[in-house]
Amino acid sequence: MFSIIAHEELAPRVHRMRVRAPVVAAKAKPGQFIILIIDEKGERVPFTLSGWDEDAGLVDFVYIEVGKTTRRLAALKVGDEVAHFVGPLGRPAEIGRFGNVVAVVSGYGIAAMVPVLRSMKEQGNHVTTILQTPDRERLFGEADLQLFSDRIIPVIEPNGEEVTGSVTRSLRRLLANSAREPIHRVVAMASLCIMRVVSEITRPFAVKTMVHLTPLMVDGTGMCGACRLSVNGNNRFACVHGPEFDAHAVDGWEVMMARRCTYADESVLQQGFQCRGCSQW
Repeated sequence: MFSIIAHEELAPRVHRMRVRAPVVAAKAKPGQFIILIIDEKGERVPFTLSGWDEDAGLVDFVYIEVGKTTRRLAALKVGDEVAHFVGPLGRPAEIGRFGNVVAVVSGYGIAAMVPVLRSMKEQGNHVTTILQTPDRERLFGEADLQLFSDRIIPVIEPNGEEVTGSVTRSLRRLLANSAREPIHRVVAMASLCIMRVVSEITRPFAVKTMVHLTPLMVDGTGMCGACRLSVNGNNRFACVHGPEFDAHAVDGWEVMMARRCTYADESVLQQGFQCRGCSQW
């Protein structure tokens, strides 16, 4: 059993949980995830790591209430335990000294991007972070991102504006200035629709763009097939071969997004961390 050491609400329906898991903490790398099972009757659910303390043996992750399991998770208190906490899983994010790095984050990615940006800064990169949130009430994680970002561009949706429109305007402005301040790497942890648009915006500029396809995953083991995708014409699974992929090598975004919608309905719409009228996150 794995004890819950801390549990807090960061924004409406957004929570950070800290679990004692020494084996996971000892081996965790930026961009990896864990699989959690609450009890013997629970389902497997994957969550991207948002932080860890190797010495204390503690692991953090942030989750958003979207269905039965995450609502049960939200009801747990400090001192409670979860039956299984397996990880770290997945391939770590690609870290290197690239130069100017732009991060695009929303939803779960706001917290999950922090370890990636920490490592990027340790490698000497200049980091600009585009932070999307539907409104100020649901803005969280900005202070953590500021620790490892040279600049943060908050994107708070005015009057219910489409998410992709406001996010992409910010990215287009940066790319338009690339002759004077070239962008060497873009990395995105956001909804599938945002990541798809980001990948198309950066393609003409030949800027290497990495996307984290965690939103595709259901059980996180490759058994369900829900996170299947095509990369350069080859079948891949987000949980086994990712979750980070070169966005310009990913084929068939429409198929991935359509499949993702089959696992969501009106009962699990996610409090604004999505495009209007869309069940992606």
